[in-house]
Amino acid sequence: MNILLIADPHLPVPPLRYGGAERVAALYAAELSRLGHRVDLLAAAGSQPYGGRLYRHRAPSGHWPSRAQRKLRFQLQSLRAARRCDVVYNLGRFDYMEALLAIRKPLLHCFSHPLDQALIDAAEARIRAHAGFHFVSEHQRAAAAVSAPAVTIPNPVDSRFYQPGPGDGGYLLFLGRLSPHKGVDLAIAAAQRAGVPLVIAGNRPEEPGAAAFFKEQIEPHLDGQRVRWIGAVTDQQKQELLGRAAALLFPIRWDEPFGIVMVEALACGTPVIATRRASTPEVIEHGRTGWLCEPTGPAGEPSVEELAEAVARLPRLERRHCRQAAEQRFDVRVLTPLLLSSLAALR
Repeated sequence: MNILLIADPHLPVPPLRYGGAERVAALYAAELSRLGHRVDLLAAAGSQPYGGRLYRHRAPSGHWPSRAQRKLRFQLQSLRAARRCDVVYNLGRFDYMEALLAIRKPLLHCFSHPLDQALIDAAEARIRAHAGFHFVSEHQRAAAAVSAPAVTIPNPVDSRFYQPGPGDGGYLLFLGRLSPHKGVDLAIAAAQRAGVPLVIAGNRPEEPGAAAFFKEQIEPHLDGQRVRWIGAVTDQQKQELLGRAAALLFPIRWDEPFGIVMVEALACGTPVIATRRASTPEVIEHGRTGWLCEPTGPAGEPSVEELAEAVARLPRLERRHCRQAAEQRFDVRVLTPLLLSSLAALR
């Protein structure tokens, strides 16, 4: 099959550090190519080809004329890139697919953000034919009634890249953007309550309120020993950190469709302590590959006490079960056939 894979223009495929959707794009592109399919990629500058042709597009500025110009240019780029493909797999923005939908090119669109009925209705109103939706969790899919062909496939991990680690580092790990909805402040408080050092790896976002949140809720606790922030990390650094961590803390206070860092942790044999909300119960087997803490707080977050108690229960878990879950349920070699079947059904 000839497949055109589209990613957003902001980060390269694969990403150098942060970039969940771009990491998924890279995993699927590599595996599809390994299976003998031709994969053309339309992605940001700095992306690498995966056996087929590489088309580069650029992100617009924040000004309206720039956004309109880039969107128009993308229509021409996508039409040119799609000339010889059998099907399009889109990991970018759906509203940029107008030209491809107009020519009825078979297209599977992956939603990577929370959904509501209005968004699905608007998307379905633009579908002409031969288009479907890919959801990354059942929780995400259940947010709206869907008429178009749809499939639920979780985000993948390449367990060949991640080696099981011994968890002998004597620390807990928070890995992600340092924003309130990710719960890094809860991770700090829980680690302090449990008496276990915390390593924080992630970037400071530039969204409104992020600077104040960092200054007030994170910076005062950074002592370089009990709580240490090391910034954004590479894939190799991520593996080393996860492999030696006693657990990954994932105390989200929002309905994250799918946190790929959870399955990366499992691939390293590292259990996950997470909020029981959104997709976490679909990933973490409570009492086997981690602990799920009830969202009892005002923003839907778990209590610091429950998170700390989960840390104390980590010795009950076996790291080999985490690795097995990654290999059997989330490996890209297991999930790519499901994606291929969905792509083929749209032709």
